[in-house]
Amino acid sequence: MSEDEEIKEIEEITEKMNLENKEEEEEEENDGITIPELPEGKVLELRLLSNWGDSNFIGLNSVEIFTSTGERAVVEEITTNATEYNGNLESLIIERVRCKDSEKMWCAKKLPENTDEQIVVRIELKESCKLALIRFWNYNASRVHAQIGVRYLEMLLDGRGIFRGELECAFSADSEFTPVMGETVLFTTCESILELIAAHDVCLINLPEETVPSATLELLKANHLTPYRPSTCEEKEAPSTPVVNALPPKFPSHPPVTSYRNDVKILHIELLSNWGMGGLIGLTGLELVDDHNQLIDESQFTVTTSDGNKEQTSKLFNGRNLTRDPQDMWLVDFDSKKPVTISITFNESVTLKAISIWNYNASFELSYAGAKASKIYANGKLIKSIIFRKATGFVYFDYVQDIVLDPNNMDQDVVPKGISHSIGGFVFQIRLLSTWGDEFYIGLNGIELYNRKGELIKVKENNLAAFPESVNILPNIKNDLRTSNNLITPPNDTDIAKHMWLTALLPNRCARVFFVFDVQTYISKIIIYNYRKTPERGVRHISVTVDDLIIFSGEIPPSTETITGKLEINLLDL
Repeated sequence: MSEDEEIKEIEEITEKMNLENKEEEEEEENDGITIPELPEGKVLELRLLSNWGDSNFIGLNSVEIFTSTGERAVVEEITTNATEYNGNLESLIIERVRCKDSEKMWCAKKLPENTDEQIVVRIELKESCKLALIRFWNYNASRVHAQIGVRYLEMLLDGRGIFRGELECAFSADSEFTPVMGETVLFTTCESILELIAAHDVCLINLPEETVPSATLELLKANHLTPYRPSTCEEKEAPSTPVVNALPPKFPSHPPVTSYRNDVKILHIELLSNWGMGGLIGLTGLELVDDHNQLIDESQFTVTTSDGNKEQTSKLFNGRNLTRDPQDMWLVDFDSKKPVTISITFNESVTLKAISIWNYNASFELSYAGAKASKIYANGKLIKSIIFRKATGFVYFDYVQDIVLDPNNMDQDVVPKGISHSIGGFVFQIRLLSTWGDEFYIGLNGIELYNRKGELIKVKENNLAAFPESVNILPNIKNDLRTSNNLITPPNDTDIAKHMWLTALLPNRCARVFFVFDVQTYISKIIIYNYRKTPERGVRHISVTVDDLIIFSGEIPPSTETITGKLEINLLDL
């Protein structure tokens, strides 16, 4: 080969390489689509690239399209390349807010993973217009079926890419505390256009005047509930005045086996570890209880902590314990090699019966800064080694932990692990994710817990919490007998409504049942009896967690008029 031929061949190879590099750059540019300002066009394509985990279907609840005039775009036609799907495709463009009816949503059968094709929804507008905002409401028939919802999505307008990104799952951790507003893609930041949209946005027009707060007491006002909720009532035998169940005293006085008197001048609480967050440890609050079950007033003692921060220390006894506000909590730096100490010096010796603690609770993530292993000293003598229960990160119930210092109180004895199989924890939570058809109410007949010996645990009312507590939270219902205490009171296999529990379904929240213990408690089996009075109000999908770890998720069989649906969860098999 001559020198000229070699040069020519090198030039051809170089040109080919440059061409390939240019094509790769163009592909990279297409993948990284830049959202344009007020893109104009007539045909909008939605390419559904992936979902949030469901192996069979992918889908959406609805799509809202607003133009630069602030009005909704008029859709001429909507089509899809999917050949197998559930629901009406046209339901995607019907105006509605927070629908949870699967019949009014749309989902398509997923294509095989080895195909290059994508499921496409094609929306043809009546006329070409400038797009200002598109809002997606993801698939949300239930918390379980939320995995059908679209995760990655690509949008094209008249063949030009205008968006590629991720849509939020309809049920996320944050949606437990804030109202879901859909996933919005903005194509303008012009304030005048956004004001025009706000005037036509049914989502904003129908918002309650007051944002739904996360605090339990505010949620239970239920002012934000739908006015179309059907009435329900089971109070035939209820008296004309409200039913008030007298709770047992917080610290019952058992006759001691041997005389016990804990006269304390100086109390030390030594915090040895937290629940996993590096560098920080904290508590929300403390209360001290004397031998007459009375709170010891803060004026009777002084408090110091090993960090020496008086401003932080004052938060321990400010009385604001049912909160998620970090400004009301005590939080200090923590080194696992050096325990943090809280020292309480009484003006005069007191007979100290118990300590109530609220662990650090600013959020679910920050609850891991809460204290865990601890030792309690009275007058320099070790009287208790205990595990502080982790806070929940929310305020659906009073998350106080009561530590009784009387050694004769058997309820406070820590159960050793032993050799039998069971799962131990402080908080057993059952999330009720969906019903068998009702969209307003959800209920159960009862729940039974069994210990490691296979014996039924007699759960006390102060160990049980439900959120919402019952249908009595609704403003139009009073004295309904289907309260949460029925969950732990036999009979459970029954068709008598007054022995059942029924509660309201709140928007964007699942109902929950908690079994909360002050010491680590071991469970070998859980039996759940489904709601029977109106079977479609029975629970369908549930998840069970122990101290935030999921140990079970599944489905409870529905009840019928003659048979109570029952689910037995054998923790020995887990």
